[in-house]
Amino acid sequence: MSPATPLVLSARAPLYHCICQVLTPGAHLLDAGCGEGEDARHFQQSGYVVSAIELDLAMARRASRHGDLPVRVGDISTLHTVVPFDGIWACDLLPCLPASQRFAMLAKLASLLKTGGILYCNVPQGERLAPPEETDPLDTEASMAADELEMLASLSLHLVRQWQAPLPPKPATQAWRHLLLRKGS
Repeated sequence: MSPATPLVLSARAPLYHCICQVLTPGAHLLDAGCGEGEDARHFQQSGYVVSAIELDLAMARRASRHGDLPVRVGDISTLHTVVPFDGIWACDLLPCLPASQRFAMLAKLASLLKTGGILYCNVPQGERLAPPEETDPLDTEASMAADELEMLASLSLHLVRQWQAPLPPKPATQAWRHLLLRKGS
C-alpha cells in the first residue's frame, strides 16, 4: 500500500471525527495494526499521544520513517501495557482475521483499554464481529445484532455508535459497518 493521499485522508475525516468527538486532545491512542501509519500520523498531528503496533516489519519501518512515529513491531494479541489506553483505533484489524478469532481480538483490545476508553473498529457490511454461538436458520438481522451486543457486553464493551459507510481508499461501492465502543466497568 502506498502512503495515503490528502484526498484519501480527507475522505476518512468522518471516521477520524467520530473518535475525536469523544477523546480529548492529549489522550493516549493506540493504532492497532497501523500499516504505513497514515491514521497514526493524522491522530498525532491532531494532538493525541499515539502508540502504534504493526505485525509487518516493512510497513512498520515505513510508518516510522514517514511520521517520525515510534512503531512497535509485533502481534497485538501479545501486546502488554502497564498503563491502559484512552482509545484504540483498530481500523481494518478485524477483517484481517478469521471470524473465529475476532472475539479473542476484541477481548484483547478491551483488556488494553482503560475504563471509559473508546474503541473504533470496522467490518465489511454483512460480516459479523464473531461467529454466533449457535446457528439458528431462523435468526434475523435483529437477533444477530442482539447477540453481538451481548458478546460485546461480556467484554464490558458498549455500543456508542454504529453506522454504515464506505472505507476510503477501498471502493466506494463496498459498504462497511463502523463501530464506536466504550469500555464500561
